[in-house]
Amino acid sequence: MNGRDPKSGMTRSLASNAVQLTFAGGKAGAANRVQHAETLERGEMEWLDAATVRSKLAADKLALDFSAQGKPQLLNATGSVQSQREIPGRPTQMASSATGVAQLSAAGDWSQITLRGNVRLQEAERNAEAQQAVFARASQTTVLTGQAMVRDTGSETHAPKITFFQATGDIEAEGPVRSTDFASKSTSLQMSSVPANLSADRMRANSKTGRAMYTGHARLWQGASVLEAETIELLRPSRTLNATGNVRAVFPQAPQPGAAPGATPVWHISSGLLTYWDAENRAHLEKDVFVQSADQKMRAPQLELFFTRTGADKQGSGGTSQISRAVGTGGVVVEQGDRRGTAERGLYTAAEEKFVLTGGTPTLFDPVEGTTTGRELTFYRADDTIVVDSGNGLRTLTKHRVQR
Repeated sequence: MNGRDPKSGMTRSLASNAVQLTFAGGKAGAANRVQHAETLERGEMEWLDAATVRSKLAADKLALDFSAQGKPQLLNATGSVQSQREIPGRPTQMASSATGVAQLSAAGDWSQITLRGNVRLQEAERNAEAQQAVFARASQTTVLTGQAMVRDTGSETHAPKITFFQATGDIEAEGPVRSTDFASKSTSLQMSSVPANLSADRMRANSKTGRAMYTGHARLWQGASVLEAETIELLRPSRTLNATGNVRAVFPQAPQPGAAPGATPVWHISSGLLTYWDAENRAHLEKDVFVQSADQKMRAPQLELFFTRTGADKQGSGGTSQISRAVGTGGVVVEQGDRRGTAERGLYTAAEEKFVLTGGTPTLFDPVEGTTTGRELTFYRADDTIVVDSGNGLRTLTKHRVQR
């Protein structure tokens, strides 16, 4: 069975080894018209529009209903349903399911195709699964529902509902959303050598730009590193992460040389904003920054974290990121046991376990020595030494065990 719409130029054909037709009419003076067409063996419906976009729907059984005006309006497909769409310049889109329904327009082309039951989709290196898929021609969208999953070479996302926007390359997932980023180290964050996992209430990504935005109770965890925020944005091409709103993070600190294996301290961090550049092994934090380790605390308007990598390759990529330095600016408050230091700038070095306070009027309060000021104040965690640089030389102010 073939048909062609003269206005749109769209052609339609129904092919099968055996087709049964049901006609309406039969009264004297009335023309007969096709009311129903049904394949008795496996059949295929094909559409070809003026833009040479070819669509196919095949199944063990196809049943085509016609309107009172003799126009095809509904196509039911059952048994090993397969659909295919060929768009010039793009990879072929293929799908399979148990059943399918195609709604047809007055011109005879499909306006919406719904596949149900164990749906599988494939387009180039991307594949997806769901219990139902709805393809809408006018909006150029595909909506997956029921244990929906989409996977490409770099990531995998699960959600109750996932929507693809063909024209823009956007992908929307409605929660709870769970993603795993297992891309190569050249195209994704590498806080650890294991894949990164993300969860949120919603996700919006773009396959063309490599950008993904997770909003609502967003959480990322990779190895020992954990990050939570209202919004987490991933920019895959630049390997950048942006976290905004009630940011909470846990990062491992590089252990001191000679430390026992497995004795890796961690930092608990909170701020309003956090940006992490994986290629630079650096993070920038703003807005009420607070950092706490086992017995040290730091507060500052802004903080820069610098990471080193264990098990990194020759280019410094891969491995596990660990904090090696922290630089607070804009008015820093540091606490270590009973000591409290203030300055314009504070530098912490993990390898030496020391704080250096500079800028403004560095001041240190110690319960034994009282209040001390100097051009630069340095105190060490390992042996509780305080060094004062007054501009006229260095002097060790005290050496005692800090209460912890």
